[in-house]
Amino acid sequence: MAIRFSTWYFYNSRLLSCIYLCPPGRSILSIPYLKSITSNYLNTDEFRIHYTHAGEGDPLILIHGSCAWIYNFRHNIPTLSKKFSVYALDMPGNGYTIPICDNPDYDLNMMSDALLDFMDNKQIRQASLIGHSSGGGWAIYFASLHPERIKKLVLIDSNGFDIPEKLTFRLFYVPIIGELFAKFFTFENVKKGYKDSFYNKALISDSMIQEAMTPLTFFHNRKAQYLSIRNQDWHLTELALPQIKIPTLIIWGKYDQYLDSSLAERFSRTMPNTYVEILDNCGHSAHEEQAEKVNELILKFL
Repeated sequence: MAIRFSTWYFYNSRLLSCIYLCPPGRSILSIPYLKSITSNYLNTDEFRIHYTHAGEGDPLILIHGSCAWIYNFRHNIPTLSKKFSVYALDMPGNGYTIPICDNPDYDLNMMSDALLDFMDNKQIRQASLIGHSSGGGWAIYFASLHPERIKKLVLIDSNGFDIPEKLTFRLFYVPIIGELFAKFFTFENVKKGYKDSFYNKALISDSMIQEAMTPLTFFHNRKAQYLSIRNQDWHLTELALPQIKIPTLIIWGKYDQYLDSSLAERFSRTMPNTYVEILDNCGHSAHEEQAEKVNELILKFL
């Protein structure tokens, strides 16, 4: 039975503890996006995975990047769900997914296992995957281990190559500094991240920043940010790319400040069955900044 998020949350004592980690004057029950959707939880051995589902048809799974959650697909789910059975989930260490195992390390295997457990639990034999940024890298790694479970791939401004991280993320690698940076992550840090992610800064609002910020006030998510950056080995995904023969659409913002748009062509040279679309006047978060165009490209490809 589908459970309205706010109702489930109110009666779950473990999650109620997160309310007190919200910014001053805010309750998790007041988060606008969560009030606007129906979302659910699915238990695996390691995580209580928060997700939303909409539409009917072939399964399509949306995977956000680091420091993000299903909110980032708010402009995509309504359109894509007209043609597909769309699942968007908060990946481990992000959003409103809760760890229930001891000392998760958030490496690539853990992220892949979480996705596999989710698909098995929902009895999804095969799905198309859409991954943004780190979510693209997680999708690639999953595809390298379970190619039979994926029909098509869409990678949006995606990780996958073993290249130097943006300076902000490199700080997480440094012992103590990474922990302190995660602990004192602020509204202004998130705002700066959004500004770096968008070409058109006028699209950014304080309400967007607040939606992104609230899950980052939770202790387990703050800890996960530096653990995942330290423990995810993109060398493994880079090695796997030539063996992935799944039809793949690469979408990239021309002015991506996190992952240079030249990587799109590098993907097309490395993966044998790819199609590339570069979007002008667009940054790292193409699916948010140019959602209508991205939705059109995805639907055409799928």
